Amino acid sequence: MKKDKKALSIVKKIAIRVARADANAACPCISYQPKMPDAVKKMRKF
Repeated sequence: MKKDKKALSIVKKIAIRVARADANAACPCISYQPKMPDAVKKMRKF
């Protein structure tokens, strides 16, 4: 049970870091950029 909670905690931290990095980056494709959820938009630094 402890291993499951620790693994979930690590996955959660990684997901937040990835979302924060994606909020501050643009899509390299000119024609398409998917819509971001409002929670991710709040993580923007600018």
